[in-house]
Amino acid sequence: MRNPKFKAIKPNYQKNVLEITLVEGRKAKKYSLPFAVFRDQKISSKNRFSSITVDRELGSQAASFVLEDGSKGDFPADLVLYYCDPTYDWSPINQLKRALKDRLAKSKLSVRVVADALNTSPSQVMRLLQENRASKQIAQLFQLAELAGYEITFNLKKKKVA
Repeated sequence: MRNPKFKAIKPNYQKNVLEITLVEGRKAKKYSLPFAVFRDQKISSKNRFSSITVDRELGSQAASFVLEDGSKGDFPADLVLYYCDPTYDWSPINQLKRALKDRLAKSKLSVRVVADALNTSPSQVMRLLQENRASKQIAQLFQLAELAGYEITFNLKKKKVA
């Protein structure tokens, strides 16, 4: 089980992200968490962070913030991993892989049959379904999800020009 702690949090208004450094054991890793993750908050260069505080009482695993308009929010370190680290167990891509593995296991389809449906090799299908690996074959993974009866949708929002 992972135990990430905040080391540093700094807003970057040009990129519309929070630049976050998490520490796990002795390893520090930097992530860019988009402001869009905080759907209820209107974070922008016009409504900046007035303060960002790492909660030491919770073992540096949570942070809270206040915006210039007075609205408040908080988030755990796991949220950063969820959105930014494809190797995180509960990232959306790994949840999809687990669901597909379970669905394929219940259907008792052979890996060869699935590989033929995707026009690829059986070893490639096995690599696609390995959890905690960043998969560059996301199109094939989506194809596999559709074959298993899942519908994947994305919502894109147009960025407002200032």
